[in-house]
Amino acid sequence: MSSSWRNIPIPDCVARLPCNSAGRPVPANVTWREPDDDGSIPVDRDPELGAHVTCPCTPGRGKPWFGEQCPVRQRQFMLQRQCGLCTEPIAPSAQLMFIGETNAPYYLEPPLHQACAAYALQVCPVLHVSGERIEVALTASYTLGEDRITGVAADGALRRSVFPLGFPPAYHLAVLEFYLAFPATPERHAAPTWLAQYAPKQLPAPTD
Repeated sequence: MSSSWRNIPIPDCVARLPCNSAGRPVPANVTWREPDDDGSIPVDRDPELGAHVTCPCTPGRGKPWFGEQCPVRQRQFMLQRQCGLCTEPIAPSAQLMFIGETNAPYYLEPPLHQACAAYALQVCPVLHVSGERIEVALTASYTLGEDRITGVAADGALRRSVFPLGFPPAYHLAVLEFYLAFPATPERHAAPTWLAQYAPKQLPAPTD
């Protein structure tokens, strides 16, 4: 990684994103919280989704809550094949990428353009320090499942189950929060290995 993340060339589509106080672009799927946000989980219901978690946040308003995804935008990006970093669509003919733990059967983070993934792996402190523990999965397509909340344990932890996409009984049994992406025949690489092969070919050399 460069001595400064500012030396990493930024894709044009990422440059348009709102930034945190340090000037880093904030991934589009990240939740933003305003001062009066108490962290509660609002739930709504409609015929299409059944009971589901909503989110009133607006990118650029308040503070980004890294490590927490906006469920509304996460579901939108998953359904519409939009990049979870820059929001731009990923062409049906393009190979897309997921980032996660080694041999992950599914992914909670939305798909990424390969250029956006390369940028994130170089700039995000969490991804960078994870090194070989992080894997990239390249695929042409994916199917979706539903991550729904089924209850609350005595210690306050949420109980969850995975349901097929659009499974009608789940509308009444549990509360939809996220979609899960199951990649089709993914080509898996350790993140540092893939980045070393991909980034020099696709990204201009960093400048001081």
